[in-house]
Amino acid sequence: MKNEVTFVKDIRIVKETAEPGLMAIKARGIATIKKLIAPVLIPKEYLSEPEDGIFELDFTLDDSHQDFVDVELDVEVVFRIKNLPEWVKGVKVNAAENSDIELL
Repeated sequence: MKNEVTFVKDIRIVKETAEPGLMAIKARGIATIKKLIAPVLIPKEYLSEPEDGIFELDFTLDDSHQDFVDVELDVEVVFRIKNLPEWVKGVKVNAAENSDIELL
């Protein structure tokens, strides 16, 4: 499997008013990967019931470096570009299984 983004969720073009000709292309999507330092929730071990009745979990990264089956992550990128050619009417972002177009 190649390192690629599976789905484009949305794209947005932001024109910079402070600097003419400069714009940012923001893309969000879902990447499916097989190997990862994965985010995990690890339950706190209790010897007795906590007085407040709250079950705690630590939100951390698992560094076991094991292979996973289709871990899906939301990913986001910002691409800044200056002075697009005059003919550009929109921007298309391609992913492995879909694409999205944003008009200028």
